Amino acid sequence: MTTRGIIFDMDGLLVDSEKIYYQANIRAAKEMGFDFTPEDHHAILGTTDTYLRNYFKAKLGSATAATEFIDRSYRNVATVVEADGVAIKPGLVDLLDYCDNQGISRVIASSNFRSMVDDFMQSTGLQSRFSQIVAGDEVTHGKPNPEIFLKALDILALPAPSALVLEDSPNGVMAASKAAIPVIMVPDLIAPTAITNQQTLATVGDLAQVIPYLEK
Repeated sequence: MTTRGIIFDMDGLLVDSEKIYYQANIRAAKEMGFDFTPEDHHAILGTTDTYLRNYFKAKLGSATAATEFIDRSYRNVATVVEADGVAIKPGLVDLLDYCDNQGISRVIASSNFRSMVDDFMQSTGLQSRFSQIVAGDEVTHGKPNPEIFLKALDILALPAPSALVLEDSPNGVMAASKAAIPVIMVPDLIAPTAITNQQTLATVGDLAQVIPYLEK
């Protein structure tokens, strides 16, 4: 079936933000005297703020410590973005131009806060290219629960086979699979697994490489 709408993740897919989060978390953990590991980053990638707080409450032993760590991390992210900005991912402009030319609608479905999504859209100049957004604080359940993608699908007003999800993380791929929406993975920090390979139409190196699948 022809793709008539695309659901985009944001962090690590539209913008090169995951590396910023990773370094911000490492710095915050160092300030507090504990190690933030790659396993920690993988565990929280693509999840909601509630999950994040529960994860670090368990790791650090208290809600107070978890809140301090998360607040420090957010401040570190804000400092980097304010000073250096955040880059868009390779191939994005080509893909968006193709969607415009073909009349393919789009919506962002990000686990991040709406305020953070808006900030990134403004700092990258992408706000004019995305008029529809569903954020993590606008749903009850985060990825890999399919709620955010089902809500995005409602915004597109399309049947699932006419939509396409683009994701960089296994949690996002799993959420799309549970929503029965076709999904292509564009890996960022985490490589595809045997399970994600079973759940995706394809895995591609950058966003421009999605275009051939839209032309089929």
